[in-house]
Amino acid sequence: MDTALQQFKDSIEMATSLLSIERAYFHNPPNLSEQKAVQGLRGGATVLCVAAFENFLRQLIEEQLGEIKPKIELKKLPEKIFTNNVYKGLESAMKSPLYHPPISRKDRIPNIEKTCKDIIAGIIDPLVFCDVGSNPNSKNVKSLFGDIDLDNIFDRIKPKFDKNWKSPTSATFIPDKLDEIVNRRHVVAHKANALNITRTELKQATKFLTILATLLDSEIRAHIKYLFKTCV
Repeated sequence: MDTALQQFKDSIEMATSLLSIERAYFHNPPNLSEQKAVQGLRGGATVLCVAAFENFLRQLIEEQLGEIKPKIELKKLPEKIFTNNVYKGLESAMKSPLYHPPISRKDRIPNIEKTCKDIIAGIIDPLVFCDVGSNPNSKNVKSLFGDIDLDNIFDRIKPKFDKNWKSPTSATFIPDKLDEIVNRRHVVAHKANALNITRTELKQATKFLTILATLLDSEIRAHIKYLFKTCV
């Protein structure tokens, strides 16, 4: 089965394919008659990049925390993971399952009962750690990894990021660049406007997200290995 990272790279290829078409058939900057087509291609690539990254985050957390279940007892895990599993699990059960239409209070009871039984049995639920609120900005990514005891994730990966980026960057470059890319997606999605997005920005976005995803994957894998060494 493909890993979260491999699926992300496959999805990013869809975005780069759109950019290849745009480069091959249209001027830069586009002529007046080409503007709608260029906006469509660049806007589509922008949305695909962020959607691929958002999906990657969910799959990565589920995939890697799934390695723990049921091999490590919940109470042996770091306090942050244990506490978040309990509270997030109960909060999710009381509301509705993640990524599902709302259901009635009565129909939620079986899931609440199951969640309580799993908590008592010491079983972690990876799904309760996967929500980025449909917005994979720096704040949510930082929170996502902090919830599994990987605080200050951007600081952790920065030395390796700069090496892969092949240039030193500012202290806030990673979160700032991520927010820039995500906010650009918001403009396309909510205002249907992609005319101001340049080829350079899109090329840089695909490179940035690929490096970031690769390093996040590496960091959480090392974290899971550490948990197996210290918590079993």
